[in-house]
Amino acid sequence: MISALCRSMPATACPALSSRARVAAPIPEADPEIAYRPTAPSIDCLGARRVSIAVRTQWGMPLAKDVYLGAIEREGQLLAKAGERSLGAVVPACPGWTVQSVLVHLGRVYRSVTEHVVARSTEMIPFAKTPSPDGFDVVSWYREGLDSMLEALRGIDPNEPVWSFSDNKTAGFYFRRMAHETAMHRFDAEAATGTPAPFDGDMAADGIAELYESVLPAGLVRRKVTLPSGSLHLHRTDGDGEWMIKAVDGTIVLTHEHGKGDAAVRGSASDLFVFAWHRGLPHTLQFFGDEAVARARAALAP
Repeated sequence: MISALCRSMPATACPALSSRARVAAPIPEADPEIAYRPTAPSIDCLGARRVSIAVRTQWGMPLAKDVYLGAIEREGQLLAKAGERSLGAVVPACPGWTVQSVLVHLGRVYRSVTEHVVARSTEMIPFAKTPSPDGFDVVSWYREGLDSMLEALRGIDPNEPVWSFSDNKTAGFYFRRMAHETAMHRFDAEAATGTPAPFDGDMAADGIAELYESVLPAGLVRRKVTLPSGSLHLHRTDGDGEWMIKAVDGTIVLTHEHGKGDAAVRGSASDLFVFAWHRGLPHTLQFFGDEAVARARAALAP
């Protein structure tokens, strides 16, 4: 799911950053695969477990159920509107993808999530690559998938057991993951058809945490990626939010603390979310410290 369940190709590092604050240029993006591939193994004794210990004592949703549902619906409808503007527009962050590719990808992901949630399945249901219509009918098809998933999520307790690719085997995983999945792909589609709107600050802050708590640990285990050394400190300037990301014994450890990392990035939650997901470097971000650490961390996102 998003990039988390799509195979990532080697990423190109971002431009060099000085030890002083610097306005940065866009980063070239990896070439993702459109097919949703829910094949990551359970990693109870690997990355996600290590991260969960560092961040929380039990799985749960940091934000309320209705907040996530509202975000999915809002971002999902904005994405559909981008499709109505231009299905053929090329997505800058994903070479080989168009806005139609994004709609097809998410339409399939939504249908897979719906299937797992409706069935209350605690085992992975093999993904069926649902045929999608051509042309502007794909927008309606996408909306049908979005509406069905929202209905399914409204009807389940987030604490109910449901399979997922992460260590969090509850329905709550899908509320959070689909909110950020949809938001980042909305950003992709709007970037293809114009200027993307910023993310809600608090949702973006939760999305940063989710990346390092859940998405990256599962994805890095599956991709067999060797983590770079060095620590990265992200500092939100438009509200509460600090994240220290380290590699310890081959796993990602995330803590919410103020401290000095080998590299540091300061900016709004929205801009930090864009940076963390390797969607470019907003010009308002400030970078400090080891440029190699900054480059390596920017390239980790799938």
